[in-house]
Parts: sequence; structure tokens; C-alpha cells
Amino acid sequence: MSTLLDRIRRPATTGDDRCWPCTVANGVVLSLAIGLLTITGRRVAAALVALGGAAAIGLRGYLVPYTPRFAPRLVAALSLPVDPFDHGDERGRGSLSDAGVAAAGAGNGDGTGSETGDRDESRPAETETEPPSGEAVVTALIEAGAVVPAGDDLVLDNSFRTEWRREMMRLRGCDLDELAAAADELTESSIDARVGRNWRGRASTVRLEGEGPAGRTASLREAVAVAELAAARALESRIDNPAVRIAAGQPLRSLLAECPLCDGDLTVTRSTCCGEVTPISSTPPAKLACPDCDVRLFTYD
Repeated sequence: MSTLLDRIRRPATTGDDRCWPCTVANGVVLSLAIGLLTITGRRVAAALVALGGAAAIGLRGYLVPYTPRFAPRLVAALSLPVDPFDHGDERGRGSLSDAGVAAAGAGNGDGTGSETGDRDESRPAETETEPPSGEAVVTALIEAGAVVPAGDDLVLDNSFRTEWRREMMRLRGCDLDELAAAADELTESSIDARVGRNWRGRASTVRLEGEGPAGRTASLREAVAVAELAAARALESRIDNPAVRIAAGQPLRSLLAECPLCDGDLTVTRSTCCGEVTPISSTPPAKLACPDCDVRLFTYD
């Protein structure tokens, strides 16, 4: 019996990983089927369907075959104001450098920032709001010795890897409120960092919101927040410009070898999760993930 149950169970869509919108949707379908059978006088069949359907939803997370595949596309087509699948910024794409955060402290262009709003009038105003380019960030990381060339690739310098890991260990014990407070201190006043909540009202992310019509929002999962906040802190002794330090977190995440939360080995995978939409005939992008924590650290485009 246990072998049969093990074959039926779907750990990826049950337990802590259960997709509740899928469960609720399948529960509604099951209720309609039971109601229809009951109305037509087939009560025995209704009872059997109820037992079988409840068991399927309990063990597999869904009753209707391929729900995890078609439900996300259906939700995407409906353009709902919230993401019922609770995947945030495509699970791993949210970054401190989003929502205009990368421009924090770049007012004078010398890495010191400006708390009073004063700026060098000889410089164009755009330099105060434009984040550093990807090329500028990579150049700064190389010049600072944080990353070093290895053939055609870049890898973390051993000393910086140690410093970054030390900062991650300090932050991994923080809850989301403390991580949001750390992000709020790191970013400029026009960026509001707070705890983001999912559709169930539970704390799930560090949410960044930029002010004004040009302000954007970003949601960072705990692992991403720990990695990027720790990177910004580890770079303080190497890079003066705070805008570059903040923007560096995202590319540095792609070079991680261990999980910021558990120190487990990270793997590169193309597997998808419930709620992720992949266009038809397209290959899912590669992701850097921790299989032990079930968290995604980076999505390679």
C-alpha cells in the first residue's frame, strides 16, 4: 500500500510546496461534479467521486490532470492584479538594483552621495537618476578585485568570497522585518523597503517601492535579499560608489556556489515550478537554485 501511495504522491505540489490556488480550483471542480451527480440522483457515484477526488487533491495537490501546466497560463491570460501562485518577481529575478534603487547615493558621481540633494551643476542631471550600466559594474568589480578572469569567464576572488560569505552568515539569521530594515538603510529615502506579503497575508519577501510616477517595485525572496545585502556590505571596503555596490548584487549572485541560507551546494536546472509560465515551443531558462531550500538564486537569460 505504501508503495502505491508513494507512486501517487507528488511532493513537488503538496506539503510546504502545495499550490493552494491549484488546490482551491480543483476543489471547486470536484464540488461541482459532486453536486451534479447528487442532483441527478447518483448519490453512490457522488460519494465515490468525493472520496477519490479528495484523496487525489490531498496526495497530488490537484485532481484535474496537468493543472500545474495549464493553470498558470490561464491566470496569465486573465491579467489578475495579484499573482495567486505567489512567485513574486519570477522567483529570483527581483533585485536591490530594481525600482531605481541602483541610483542611490550616486548624486555626486564620486561614491559619496549627497544627503542634502546638492549636486555638481557641471554634471548633467541624468547622472543622479541613471543606474550604473552593467559594463560599469563589472569593470568596478574587476578593478576592486572582487572577481577575477578565469579563461572566458569571471569567478569570485577567494578573499572576497570569504568576506561575502561572512556577511551572509550574519544576515541569514535575520527575519524579513530585519532584512527590510537593512535594505531601507542601504537605499536612499525615495525607496521604501518593507516586508511584502503573499495572497494569504504571510510575510514572504522584502518589497522595494520607488516614489513618483517613474518609481518601480521589486520583491526579493529571503535568499536573494541575504545575498545582495551581504554583497553590498562586503564591497564597502573595495568600492566607494554605493550605487555600484547595490547594483553589483545581482550579477554576483550568478557566481554563487553555496546557498546563502543553508550553505548547501547550488545546482543549475531548467526545471519549472507550479505557476511558472514558459511560452509554447520555448525551453525554460537555466536557473541557479538550492535543492535543499527550494529557492532560486538566479535566472540566466
